Amino acid sequence: MNLPSHRHLKQPGPPAVQRIESIVGDALSLTFALAGGQSLRDAILGPLEAAGMAAATVRIEGLRVHSMRYVRPAASPDDEHVAFYSEQHCIDEPVTIELACATVGRRDGGPFIHCHAMWRAADGRWQGGHIFSDQVIVAQDTEARAWGIANAEMRADFDAETNFTLFRPVPIEATHEPVPASTGRRCVVARIRPNEDLVQSIEQVCHEHGLRAATIRGSVGSIVGARFENAAPVDDIATEIFVLDGVVAEAANGPRATLDIALIDPRGNIHQGRVVRGDNPVLICFELFLEESLDVGTAA
Repeated sequence: MNLPSHRHLKQPGPPAVQRIESIVGDALSLTFALAGGQSLRDAILGPLEAAGMAAATVRIEGLRVHSMRYVRPAASPDDEHVAFYSEQHCIDEPVTIELACATVGRRDGGPFIHCHAMWRAADGRWQGGHIFSDQVIVAQDTEARAWGIANAEMRADFDAETNFTLFRPVPIEATHEPVPASTGRRCVVARIRPNEDLVQSIEQVCHEHGLRAATIRGSVGSIVGARFENAAPVDDIATEIFVLDGVVAEAANGPRATLDIALIDPRGNIHQGRVVRGDNPVLICFELFLEESLDVGTAA
């Protein structure tokens, strides 16, 4: 996709031929309560499993928790990865997670959650990281939203290209009729591979599945630093992101995406802005959830 060469990173393994994997299904959505006293992991998994949502993205705002364990993106300590995680950080007092986005899938035969979050530190600065949902206890009932499909799951498998175990969409047969009624929309669940431009890849997924317009739901992943339309660039290699807001609209030459993100740098600082199309390559992977919009808007 004609990305700048200095932001094209050589991964430790051979590049996979298929750069974007995606599955489409009936769009399901669910509003539910995260139960106080449970781990964040269990508070998410119970309602989604009962609803029959096999692959889902979850968005949570204003979540009060008793304590938190998390890691930040970091430089790789060896040649086995292009980037890695920091040592584990702890907040051993109550904290409010202002926004969390999670991908729900399966790993090693059991349920697994990949979650990025942001909160304010004691001095008021925005901070963020990759949180361990099984080690976070929900302090009080909190509303959450989920979007997904029943005919596929996000399955964590070893990826030879990056040398990580990563989510990818895998087709399955639904175990029971989903509780949320289908809206008549479609949802696409996808994994975007390294060095593919984030925005152009989203547009490509829409084109391949015939989505003229879509909403980008709480997807998470990583990119190589960032180039924003409305904020200063971030030059760190290791960064993690999640979606603040994103839409795809119909344009004269096909679907055109606009995407606002929060980005976590290796120091845990948060950067926010609208990403530049064509200049934001994926670092390790990006887990994408697209919900079709039936009211088709037109992009400039």
